Amino acid sequence: MPDRPNEAHWLAPNERDWIASRLAEERRSKAHAEKISILQALRHPPVIVLTLGLFFCYSGGYIFWFWMPTLLKRMTGWSDVHVGWMGAIPFIAGLIGMLVLGWSSDRTRERRWHFAVPQLTAAIGLTMWFVLPHSNTLLLVVFTLIGFGTVSYLPAFWALPSAFLTSSAAAAAIGFINCTASIGGFVGPKIFGDLSQRTGSFNTGFVFMIACWIIASLLVLLCPRERVPQSSG
Repeated sequence: MPDRPNEAHWLAPNERDWIASRLAEERRSKAHAEKISILQALRHPPVIVLTLGLFFCYSGGYIFWFWMPTLLKRMTGWSDVHVGWMGAIPFIAGLIGMLVLGWSSDRTRERRWHFAVPQLTAAIGLTMWFVLPHSNTLLLVVFTLIGFGTVSYLPAFWALPSAFLTSSAAAAAIGFINCTASIGGFVGPKIFGDLSQRTGSFNTGFVFMIACWIIASLLVLLCPRERVPQSSG
């Protein structure tokens, strides 16, 4: 793959010029970020907020990803084959959501709500389990909403660090955010398992998951908006 637009020979000259111009505008709009070192970027308040937000997002999300087959099996009594087929539906919803919200986020240049809405959708979906009559159909609907919410936020979230950082500072921030927040992938499932064992029910763990997604949404909504470059034409 070429490193720069002017090296992409499959693009028309006017397309290469437009991309190069747009990248230059984005760079000028974040000129202040050029002065931030890697160490300063890692201590930058929005980076810390994003790290905490993704930590809670991962804490709730990894619970669902790891525990979903067990939950379906125990809560429905379905066979392993049935669980395998039905368990694919939430992730199909997540894939569709990721493509649609990724397109929408790029079109509108809005990132924070494209993260928060899926997280809140997962939280609302799981809340339905506490307020509606239980059935296998409801459980599958709930898990489909959670699958959408715990996957479709990805394109919007990872565009956030480069909204206020650039170059090596953005790269370092992305690595730091993902590495640190990934601890939630251990913490969340561990807490869920402990709660389920102590209480003999999944409900307390479900409340923990809902809280994680709400906290993640609120934290990311605190981040600065992306600066949209103004076209000189």
